[in-house]
Amino acid sequence: MHMGERRDNLPRGVTRFIGRKPELAVIAMALETYRLVTLHGPAGVGKTRLAVQAAGSVVTTFGQRVWLVQLSALRDPGLLAQEVAKSLGLPDETAADPTAALARQLAESELLLVLDTCEHLTSACAQLAEVLLDACPDLRILATSREPLATAVEHVLPVLPLDAATSRSDAVELFVDRARAVVPGYALTDANREPVVELCRRLDGMPLAIELAAVRLRSMSAEEIADRLADRFRILGTVRTATDRHRTLHAAVDWSYGLCTPSEQRLWALLSVFPGEFSGEAAEAVCGPATQQSLTRLVDKSIVTVQDADRYRLLDTMREFGAGLAADEERRGARHRHRDYFLARAEQAAEQAAGREQVHWMAWVRRERDNLRAALDYSFTTPGEEAAGVRMTLALRCYWLMLGSFGEGAHWHGLAMAACQGTRENAWAAYGAGFLAAQQGSLATAGRLLERAAAAAAGLAADGQADRLLTACIAEAQGSVAFYAGDNAVALERYTGALASFRVLGFGDPLTLVCYSRLASACLLALDVGGAIGLCEECIRRCDEAGEQWARSTAVWVRGAAHWLSGDNESAIADALASLAVKEAQGDLHTATMCLDLIAISLAARGASAADFTRSAELYGAGETMWGLLNAPLQMGPAYTDFRKDGAAKCRAVLGDEPFEAAVRRGLALSLPEAAALARSESAAPGPTPPRPLTRRERQIAALVASGMGNREIAEELTLSKRTVDSHIEHIFAKLGFTSRAQLADWLRPQS
Repeated sequence: MHMGERRDNLPRGVTRFIGRKPELAVIAMALETYRLVTLHGPAGVGKTRLAVQAAGSVVTTFGQRVWLVQLSALRDPGLLAQEVAKSLGLPDETAADPTAALARQLAESELLLVLDTCEHLTSACAQLAEVLLDACPDLRILATSREPLATAVEHVLPVLPLDAATSRSDAVELFVDRARAVVPGYALTDANREPVVELCRRLDGMPLAIELAAVRLRSMSAEEIADRLADRFRILGTVRTATDRHRTLHAAVDWSYGLCTPSEQRLWALLSVFPGEFSGEAAEAVCGPATQQSLTRLVDKSIVTVQDADRYRLLDTMREFGAGLAADEERRGARHRHRDYFLARAEQAAEQAAGREQVHWMAWVRRERDNLRAALDYSFTTPGEEAAGVRMTLALRCYWLMLGSFGEGAHWHGLAMAACQGTRENAWAAYGAGFLAAQQGSLATAGRLLERAAAAAAGLAADGQADRLLTACIAEAQGSVAFYAGDNAVALERYTGALASFRVLGFGDPLTLVCYSRLASACLLALDVGGAIGLCEECIRRCDEAGEQWARSTAVWVRGAAHWLSGDNESAIADALASLAVKEAQGDLHTATMCLDLIAISLAARGASAADFTRSAELYGAGETMWGLLNAPLQMGPAYTDFRKDGAAKCRAVLGDEPFEAAVRRGLALSLPEAAALARSESAAPGPTPPRPLTRRERQIAALVASGMGNREIAEELTLSKRTVDSHIEHIFAKLGFTSRAQLADWLRPQS
């Protein structure tokens, strides 16, 4: 799993966690017994804070990896698997079912996955959980939702409001703690004790309602707050019972809304169109000028939270409340302005994709992913707005490639093709979909899409509307399909023609610039080393003139491969390290893994010492892990695998079987940052024991194997499918280098 060296990504609370000790104990016990635990309760009851606190205990107590995936901003259930993969730092580079691909990537992970805010995606979350839990024996899932996921493997734990019965209750402690942030030194006294307890009772112990009430201590006493809330309950006709907490929270939020000025109320309603985080600039574009002052006041009133410098977010409950405040026409206008703002920015990003601002815009696309999705969704689901969605899809194409979001890019290109039949844009959408499919390794699909794009381009030409750039892009993509399929002659022909056209038409984006590297790679397979180096250096010069980095670092890698092929291993390693520095920073796992491979085979070819061969074998193992995440080493076609195997075979011949296998096992356990550090000789790989530790489930199965149980008996004992047990035993043998159950029993005996 590609999460670097971090054990978790849990947010560090800016406020103190109060109470819930019995609930934390129950959750801990449930996670020991059940593999899917859902914290179920109404909005504002504190499910997310409780889940994060419980997950943090797992990290602290057991040192296990825990990863939080926040789903509140995701609206399209079809992107759920990609969202989880992205949160985990896993690549979105497979053309197969994304859920099945995620299951393969997590198959051997010992992980607690926290899925937060599932209520709008319950069916999709249930299906994802069932697939992952079946395929990943050491995975556990902790979900939060207002509705149970309704799957057979789920254990539901209700999350109730805080006890508010006495002055020593958790609800009162929470109120006092939050009050101190507003009124320094605030404490319970004889004068305020009863009003505070009464207030917490009126709010039914709902944490969010209590926190909203505490903010009001700036301007009124606890008794005044309680009295005004009583008025609000009467005005709204709120029937307050122990089983209907939603009405209580609604009354508290509605009261907070009533205490806002008209400009703050309007801003609250309009900000609800943002699905997650947003910038101050985006807020002004959507909500109008002079927004900043009202935004600051909403932050002061705990309606809006500050995420980072100039990054804001509405709490989910506040967003839902705000969405119901604006009239339909006003809300449609806000969504339209939201889409227009992000469309304009996406097209600005496309214009500067091959320039000095490339890195800035790559970070912007990554940061604004939720807003871009919302803008695309609005465009493709609102009659009459589809053309804007097509424009936005085409503008983001090169960023989906550079950021490795192949699956997401393909998803939106599919919608774009359906929305613009018989147009020039349809041909471009078909080309983009085909190009992305080729990167995913779905060559048959890519071929069909590119044929469709080529036919559409030919139709445009016949009508006197020829698009030479489109034709060149299609040819380059068809060259890639041929290259990946092992037809180097066709690849050379298509790449050569495409590059000739780009030299005339210009290099407007990174996808045209990378044609240099693709043609140079084909030249290498034709043993034209000089031609390959010449192409790479021409590309590097063009990129340096423009300030482009992504295509440049790819060309540096190909030049390094040419140096290796010509026997200049030192230059090959230098180029691979230079490319790795850029690709690792950009999150390009595909090319970063190729850099590790090039360093490995160059070290084996140099062979100056046993240390060279050992480090080469370790990097080979790291590459095996990375390619497993990526699904297949496609970038250099069938010959690429042979180069890797030849380098590994040389290491084995020099080191001997056992030292080689031990080095590979050390490499298999490395994350990308650890492997990159090894490539740079910044640190040694982890020590040889244990070479690649067994997961908890594997240790359990290994013990049962050693006890003499058969696979079917083990499956029945652990309530697993036999197929899952078979797979685990294969992994155990592969990790330990064993071929028999007797070897495993001998290995376990001294450990026990």
